[in-house]
Amino acid sequence: MKALLLSAVLACVPAGAADIAAPRVDFSSFTLSNGLRVVLSRDASVPVVAMTMIVDVGGRHETPGRSGFAHLFEHMMFEGSRHVPKGGFDKLLESYGGDNNASTHEDFTFYYEEVPSNALPIALWLDADRVGALSVTPESVKNQIEVVKEEKRMRVDNEPYGSLLYVEMASHTFSNWQNSHPTIGSFEDLDAASLKDVRAFFEAYYSPDNIIMAIVGDIKLDETRALVSSYFGSMPVKPRPKAADTTEPAPAGERTIRLVDAHAKLPALGFTWKGGPDRGTQDYYALLLLGKALFSGKSARLYQKLVKESQVAVSLDGGLGFPISDADEYTAPGAFGGFVVHKREKTSAELKALVEAEIAKVAKDGLTDAELERVKTKFRSDWLRGQETRLGRAQRLLYAALLDGDPEAANRELSRFMAVTPDQIRRAAAARLSPAASTWFELAAGEAK
Repeated sequence: MKALLLSAVLACVPAGAADIAAPRVDFSSFTLSNGLRVVLSRDASVPVVAMTMIVDVGGRHETPGRSGFAHLFEHMMFEGSRHVPKGGFDKLLESYGGDNNASTHEDFTFYYEEVPSNALPIALWLDADRVGALSVTPESVKNQIEVVKEEKRMRVDNEPYGSLLYVEMASHTFSNWQNSHPTIGSFEDLDAASLKDVRAFFEAYYSPDNIIMAIVGDIKLDETRALVSSYFGSMPVKPRPKAADTTEPAPAGERTIRLVDAHAKLPALGFTWKGGPDRGTQDYYALLLLGKALFSGKSARLYQKLVKESQVAVSLDGGLGFPISDADEYTAPGAFGGFVVHKREKTSAELKALVEAEIAKVAKDGLTDAELERVKTKFRSDWLRGQETRLGRAQRLLYAALLDGDPEAANRELSRFMAVTPDQIRRAAAARLSPAASTWFELAAGEAK
């Protein structure tokens, strides 16, 4: 019912009403003496709490020969700790009716639990036990390496277009290994991982001063602060390696990569422009909205051109960061990319010409006022819908704290997107989406000849 009411309200928003802001997410924050940062936001509408944790370690923090370690530890964190046996984490939370999950990204690892408010002390204790005393045994490491390898087989190696989207596009777009290798890792690196290597990675990054927590829901602020301090306050700070150099050299000119996918039923064309803008800059806001205008929904420019008018394609996706990171997870060095599955009788050259023509139009004329307003209205709708849940607000506060350096950014970002003009989009497209920065991926379907 709440989502239906929101949709009805947004449907009544007149054109030109881009100044409508999202409701403010009120919060307070504090930092423990060991550096753990905590953001609290009270919402007593229902007796539920979202407890989230972001660890500042992802694929870009790994070293050559040790790819996949960040993702491996996402799995290891559910394998037991000093006071919680294997399987106990899920079992205990589920006994309270709670839910939990995690995900690994290029720049961070994200964990969450949603529980009834009376179970918050249990959730905090569970997280403190695994952060402070994770069980890293030969058996658990071997087991989870096999789990990760099976996940890679399912999601990447044996999934149509999986290798293109999760491996090839990043590896050929970027030159620096820190940015180009897949977060899920390689079989060779995982098989070569020693117990000493794995334990060293955990000790290096799962330190309280490398973690941010956000707790949103039916909480009492003083009590929650005391609980966090009690469970996490005595954890020692651990030394970390020097930050990895993620600098990318300038694009070296247009390139074309040709691939064959035995699992794909139809051919595809992927494309990226290297050199995405820094998060929070004018070009960042402009290109993110341009990505929506080009790829998002049936009214998008490229959908209309490739699927409806020219009838050469069957599906498409893309935007700022694609396919390496989602727009709200974007950090530089980045890319702007797209992916089009096309009809078998059409050639990559035909697709490429149509895509290039649309990009050139935007670089010359920008978007129309009506087109940009339509994109902003949908973007604002999605933003507000994402803020409806406690987990959505917690995640937004965490991302702002880590990626923007300030949880308050969660309250000001929407207005910055709404302030983007057609001319700013034109200038960003002209500067960032030049042929010299592009890489094209021509994927043939079926067995290699």
